[in-house]
Amino acid sequence: MPETTWIIDETTGILTVEGLPQSSLAAMTNEWLPPSVAVNCARPLASSSIQALPILPATTEASLRVHRIYHHSVVEGPGRRSVVQMSGCEKKCIGCYVPETHEMNGGVRLSTADIAARLLAEEGAPRDGITILGGEPFLQPTGLLALMTLLKAQGQHLTLYSGFTLEELQQRANAHIPNILALTDILIDGPFVKELTENAGEWRGSTNQRILHHPVQYLSPINRIA
Repeated sequence: MPETTWIIDETTGILTVEGLPQSSLAAMTNEWLPPSVAVNCARPLASSSIQALPILPATTEASLRVHRIYHHSVVEGPGRRSVVQMSGCEKKCIGCYVPETHEMNGGVRLSTADIAARLLAEEGAPRDGITILGGEPFLQPTGLLALMTLLKAQGQHLTLYSGFTLEELQQRANAHIPNILALTDILIDGPFVKELTENAGEWRGSTNQRILHHPVQYLSPINRIA
């Protein structure tokens, strides 16, 4: 076998192989790897990575309705992620991968401190950051801001999904939204459109969705942090 060089990008996970013709690489891949499995955001592959959520009594602490928490995702933001999936969505996009998250009173209500502790648990290591998706996270802005503040205090890279576009978020009358966006490293915005799924690329469900790094920079001056 000729000398080869294998390069893995630590951020994206992309593998580059130098020194082998494509036909040889394809043959090796078929021999070494198991059959491929389709993956998509908000649908964890390994059930063992999904935490069982407790049913707790009402709390006066900052809280969120949560559908599930899981670890070791590689499709919902850069690198390896721990993920919290919120309950509640008004858009109910046709063809949504997770219609079970649409119920506004679904899931389990947990304190933001409990959610943060679960996301930062050792079982999720090593991790490159945390992803928050839904449902629709921005329907619970008070708890969302509290959770992100806790996670950012621990130095976490935060990826946030929303079915609202950034422009729609700016129009929502909630003072927490600019502060949430200030804590967001990557915002993936816009509704899922079933007809636009082909070639959506990494992290996105459909091509209309945008990957916005540090989205607070795109806010108009009157919508900046209060």
